[in-house]
Parts: sequence; C-alpha cells; structure tokens
Amino acid sequence: MQTSFDNVLSPDFSEPLQYFDASPPLSRTTPPIYADDPWNSSSFEDAEPEMPHYFVANDSEQHKTLFGSNLTAANVLLGVDIPDTYNDIYSKSNPQEEKIDVKSLELILVQLSGLPLHLRQQVMRLVTAPEEDMVTRNEFNAFLALIACAQKNMEISLETIYHHRNDLPIPTLTHLETFNVREMLQPPAMKQDTTENNEVTAPVLRHNEEQEAMNQWFRDLDHITVSRTSEKEGFLFKHVNYEVESEKLGSKVLRRFSDFYWLWEVLLKRYQFRILPNLPPKKLGGRDDVFEERRRKGLVRFINAVIRHPVLGKDDVVVAFLSHPSEMSSWRRAKQPPLDEEFVQTSHNIAHLERLVPMDLDDRISRIKKRLAVSIQQYEHMCFIMNQMNRLKKALGTDYIRYSVTLNSVGELDKHCWVPGCQGCPQVVRGYGSLAKSLHQAGVILNKQAIATGDSIVESLKRQRDVLESFKELLDRRERNSPIPNEVLARQIARCNKRAVTQVEGLTLSQQRDIFIKYCFIAELSYLHKQQASVAVMYNTYVRDEVRYARQWSEHWKNLEVFTSEMPNTPHEFL
Repeated sequence: MQTSFDNVLSPDFSEPLQYFDASPPLSRTTPPIYADDPWNSSSFEDAEPEMPHYFVANDSEQHKTLFGSNLTAANVLLGVDIPDTYNDIYSKSNPQEEKIDVKSLELILVQLSGLPLHLRQQVMRLVTAPEEDMVTRNEFNAFLALIACAQKNMEISLETIYHHRNDLPIPTLTHLETFNVREMLQPPAMKQDTTENNEVTAPVLRHNEEQEAMNQWFRDLDHITVSRTSEKEGFLFKHVNYEVESEKLGSKVLRRFSDFYWLWEVLLKRYQFRILPNLPPKKLGGRDDVFEERRRKGLVRFINAVIRHPVLGKDDVVVAFLSHPSEMSSWRRAKQPPLDEEFVQTSHNIAHLERLVPMDLDDRISRIKKRLAVSIQQYEHMCFIMNQMNRLKKALGTDYIRYSVTLNSVGELDKHCWVPGCQGCPQVVRGYGSLAKSLHQAGVILNKQAIATGDSIVESLKRQRDVLESFKELLDRRERNSPIPNEVLARQIARCNKRAVTQVEGLTLSQQRDIFIKYCFIAELSYLHKQQASVAVMYNTYVRDEVRYARQWSEHWKNLEVFTSEMPNTPHEFL
C-alpha cells in the first residue's frame, strides 16, 4: 500500500527555472557577497543565467581547484541537493548512525540494479575500500549515482557524477517497494540436529513465525478508495453515489450512503463485542461541497477500518459490499443475511479460548478506561492544531499569489521610466517579472503541500482517534450487555444451522458465551495495542514528507537567487 504522496506536486515543479523570465541576460554588478570570490568572479560574469548552479566556470578546472586530484566518493557530492529518490532508497537500506553496511550495497547491486558483474565490481571499487565495512551518507549517494550512470550507459566515474551534480541521474531499482534490507541481512535460523538445540530454538522459531505472520498481515492490508460520482441520482430525492474500489479484490462498485449505514447496522448486530468504527453523520439538509468532502473522507476511514480488522474484514457481508457488481438492495433481497451475534454463528473451542484469557483482564480494561477519554481529547486537539497549521499554510500561499499580482502591477507602472535613456529600470522591471512568477509558484507549492498534509497526517490522526472512540463505545456496550438465557441461545444456534448445540462439561451456553466475550475483549485489546505501529508509520511518513517539501522549498528560492542577483543594485546604474 501506498502511505507516501510522491505525485502530489506537479511534475513541472521539478524544473523551477522554467517559470522565470527567459529574456536576454541582464547586465549586472557582481553582488557584494561574491566580492571576495576565491574562484574568480569573472567566471560569474560569463555564466548563463539559465543554469541552476552558481559556479559554472569550467567544471573540470573547478573540481581540480576544489579537490585537486583527490575526488572521492565521500566529497564528490558535498553540498549538493540530492533527489528525493536517493533519500527514499537510503531510508530502506538499514542505516545505522548515518552509515550503511557494505552488505546492503551488495544486496542492492545484485538484487535490484540489474547490472552485470563487471559493472557491479567497477561501482564497488569507486565507493568502498577493501578494509571498509561501512560507507557514509555521501558515499552512499555517490554509489546510487554510479548505478544510474551504469544503467544509462554513461561513463562510470566520479568525474561524471561531478559534472552532473545538479541533474543527478536516478537509478532504476526493481521491486524497491517490497525490498527490505534489514530482513535480508538477518541470518537464517540454523538447523540443529541435537535435541538440546531443538528445544532451545523451538520457542525462538515459533516467535519468529508469529512475528512474520503479523508482518505479513500488515503487508496484506487492503486499501479502499471512496470517490464521489459526478452526477447525483434519484427522481424526487437526489442522492450521491460513491465509487468504492478495492486494491486487493480488484473490484469497483457503486454504493449509496444508505448502503454504508446498512453495513454498519449488520456488523453492529453481528459483532457487538468487537471494535466497530463509526460512520460520518448523514445530515439530511443544508449539504454543501465541504460537508460532502468531509463525509467522503469519513467513509474512507470507516470502510478501511472495517476491512483491516482481522475479524470484520473476513465477514461475508463485507466482501459482498466490496465486490457485488450491482446494487446492494438486490443482494440483500436474495441473501437476507442473518443478524445473529458472532458466538451463535460460528463454533468455538471454548476450552482453548478460556486458556487465552488472562487473569488480569478486568484490571487491563480498567486501566485503559481511565486514560481513554483523555487520549481521545488529545487526538481531537492534535487534529485541530494540524488543521489550523494547514489553514495558515494555505493562507500564506494565497498571500504569495496576491503579492505576485501586485508586483506585476508595479512592473507595469515602472515599465516606462521618466528618465530618458535609463538602462537600469527596464532590467529591474524584467526582474519584477521573474520574481512575480516565482512568488506565484511559491504560493501554488504551499497550497499543494497543505492539501497533501491534510490528506496524510490529518487523516491518520483522525483514524487513530476513531479507533479510540470505537473502543470506548465497545466498553459501553459491555456494560449494557445482559446475559441471554440458555434456552434462547440454544434456539438461536439451532436456527442458524451452522452447528449443533454442543455442551462443554460443567459449562452452560450462557457461561460459554461469557468466556467468548472475554476472549473478544482480550483480542480487541491486542488489536488496539498493535495500532501503535500505525502511529509510528504515520509520523515517519509525515517527517519524510516535510523533509521533501523543505528541500523543494529551499531549491525554489536558490534558483530564484540567480535572477535577483542579475538586477542592477548600485546607484550609478540608474542615470
């Protein structure tokens, strides 16, 4: 599944210089900051303004000046802005204290790069020394650049990387999304022949199997998208249709809000002792686009929480809701699904479930109940603060755009100078144009970043809040639960035709149901606890996205600096 927003910003933003004025170069005075330029400021005078880097005198001469003949993988990309892809690959390569194991490099070369042996050896010789077992972050970046050079049939050398330091090639690594260097580096469990060793390793192997099963469950999670259709349906009362698409099932169906509500009611009756997410409000009148979008996002959170639950997601009604091609009303008339609770519908090994229930279950529930209300309140507050930060970012983006419009107006007024033959004012006006385009683009970038943040971290915070609220309602249902007589349970089980009425020695059906309810609660407590992994993923994704946005923001202004430095800045140029 995909929790990153790699395509949120327009592809055109990757070339910020195209938004600036492409008019002839402006004659200018070297800015004071470069007055003591040790690399010969005259080379600045001849530089093409379209180039995205500053020191563009002869590259080969320059890198000799910078590094002499000691151009290495550690210094070839010093101070260079690295593409986002490089950072993504670095984060997946098991970094330890800002260094990467050489074995990780070998795994990437062998399993992902697709390069022949002689090219892989050439890349490794340029990056690592025989006695080294770790490489630095800069060396790893050079390693990726060398792979890209080899894949694009470019010369595999550090000089090639240096010449392309401002437009570094991107390596093509197959199966990168599912590649996990940390797991690949773990040594496989050694098979032991002796009984003693088998006894020692058996618990470890069982733990590894359980951990791998849990990891596989996370990897196999489905992702459901819900989008509004363009037109409303209905003769007298118009209603919105939602297109529900499942990645795992490969299905795409149309559903109404009433279908979601019916699904929620069925699940509530069947699984009253499970964490069941809530639906967004229906709101019969006064609906606008803002409300419709909020409700759509609420439906996305609801259906994804259902499908990712280890029990709810396997229910036959849920599968039909996501895959039945026609209207749900026709399926309901044909199937008429039973509404009996989970204990009645399925058979259970009560003796086994009883062993899984810890003695301190009530104490665990009591402890989490004390903190639940405060946790929900804190998540509500975090959602509010993050929304406020997004609104401020959007407002700042709007102000940048307004400023660019005003600056264009100033440029129109100053286009014709009242001093005949003035050479400085036309150059300033052209600088206004480049600056206005840049400020407008900065506003667009901020607005898109705010939208992306709203779709990622804000929705993730709301998902976590929804889980806590759902567990609180589960506790409320537990307190309202009343025992069902044995005769009623026996009739319900017989009517279901799912299983015969089985008696456990010394336990009535009502007592068996109580044990099953306790098992449900310990299972839901475990499920709630595992949601902490989602919180960690949420913040990891948020930080990585913010790093990407900050890098793009910095690059945007650095590219603009080339053009502002071209504007005349001394009084004698305005004669």
